[in-house]
Amino acid sequence: DVTNVDIQDITINRLEQDIFKMDTTNIMASTKLLERKYGHFYNTFITGIINNGGLRDSSYSFRMKQFIRDKDMREAYENCQKIFPTTDTLKEQLTQIFKHYKHYFPNKNLPKVCTMMSGFNYSAVMLDSTIGIGLEMYLGSKNKFYEMLTMPRYKSMFMNKENIPSDVVRAWMTSEFPYNMNKNDFLSEIIYYGKIMYLTDAMLPTTSDTLKMQYTRKQLEYCNQNEFNMWSYFAAQKLLYTTDQAEIMKFTSEGPFTTAFSKDSPPRVGYWIGWQIVKQYMKNNPDSSLEQLMNETDAQKILTKAKYKPGK
Repeated sequence: DVTNVDIQDITINRLEQDIFKMDTTNIMASTKLLERKYGHFYNTFITGIINNGGLRDSSYSFRMKQFIRDKDMREAYENCQKIFPTTDTLKEQLTQIFKHYKHYFPNKNLPKVCTMMSGFNYSAVMLDSTIGIGLEMYLGSKNKFYEMLTMPRYKSMFMNKENIPSDVVRAWMTSEFPYNMNKNDFLSEIIYYGKIMYLTDAMLPTTSDTLKMQYTRKQLEYCNQNEFNMWSYFAAQKLLYTTDQAEIMKFTSEGPFTTAFSKDSPPRVGYWIGWQIVKQYMKNNPDSSLEQLMNETDAQKILTKAKYKPGK
């Protein structure tokens, strides 16, 4: 219960509105105002998110005008304003997330938040102590822009506003707790991601696992029903300690399904297994705090102490 956790009122700045309202006759004057409002995040947004050169680049003003006047970008912007006329719901969701975070990590700082349009490059990103949420990535799975961009269905089906909280938490947690395992093998990779998923669980205790993992209900059922078979496969194929990135990626990368298993399987099954191991570890080691879990770098130790043995 985080009712009594005290956090500062959240302000969500709307960078996409500020950009599309820029005075295109004097881009540099508008830029100074945005730099003042968003700090270093604005520079990172220009260079790293919409890949528009740098603020001191000679073509910066011209390229910003192009971005603002682009017919498709403007239509996508109008879509964003229709679907997100206010950020009230987002503010409520983030308030709960931030309260949970403060409960578990009282000494850590909370990030700033802004919405943005990333040119269809990013959904949620954490940079320069700011969470940026690319609203054009949440226009609804059947939005015409995703068809125009030939976005694969396995991606577009999760491009709805209900996916924002879990996307935000995963982006924030992977930035806050970067990869720190002492090895680069398959086991370490899936346990690290299992830790991120355990954190996501803690920040979003009432959110469904389908949203947290970006799985359909059928895909999640596949994992629950085939947990023993998948774990046995990893053991039989001696995959746990492989450092072969091509092998690791078969079970951790995006796609319509995991090629080693059936077409009913979801992608990233390795991460789902890692999550189950970490859940078991925390259940068997109730004295371990979330901070201690995130600081643990030994995947083998977590596996051993989890006593992980999925049932048939």
